[in-house]
Amino acid sequence: MTTKKKIDTKEKIFNAALKVFAKKGFSAATTAEIAEEAGVAQGTIFRYYKTKKDILRGVMIEYIDKFDEFADFNSIQKTIEDNKDKSLDEVLKLIVLNRYKVFKKNFHISKVIHYEMQFHEDIMDMHLEKCKEKEGLITKHILQNINIDGDKYKKIDQKSLSIIFTSMMFGMFFQRLNGTRGNNNIPIEKEVDIIIDVFFNGILKR
Repeated sequence: MTTKKKIDTKEKIFNAALKVFAKKGFSAATTAEIAEEAGVAQGTIFRYYKTKKDILRGVMIEYIDKFDEFADFNSIQKTIEDNKDKSLDEVLKLIVLNRYKVFKKNFHISKVIHYEMQFHEDIMDMHLEKCKEKEGLITKHILQNINIDGDKYKKIDQKSLSIIFTSMMFGMFFQRLNGTRGNNNIPIEKEVDIIIDVFFNGILKR
């Protein structure tokens, strides 16, 4: 078997496993189902992955790579630099919409990892080590580089602000993409406007 064919076969198995894990969960999924989805013999899987758990670890490694794309500070900084003439709300909206596109593209991986790390301590540890800190750093970088009027807004610890906005952003991303809302989604642009307004102004009538 050529190197290219080996890579293609491994990728087929990986993508099939990802699909089966997303549908049934890791515990309920079987290597027979993964093999059927990939269109390979069940024994072929074990030429590339020793165990089913090794496939899940492979998914986590892929997630870490994709998260680096999500946490691309250069892309975020470019959005900030290219829109200096726009208001604070407009700049933040552009950044969130841009990150949503990246998140949406890789949601099939993120969904599996965020569900399975509840049951697999090693996956949780990998997430905490490689991704969790970056989640906060994304928002911290944004808040440090956009012009927030110190006379208009309260002085609140940057770390606390980062946690709050990150939770709002990721919470909205997950809810929009995991299907729990049915067909009741409002347009993404409108929802981002609401989140930004609540973040800066709260819910009190002005």
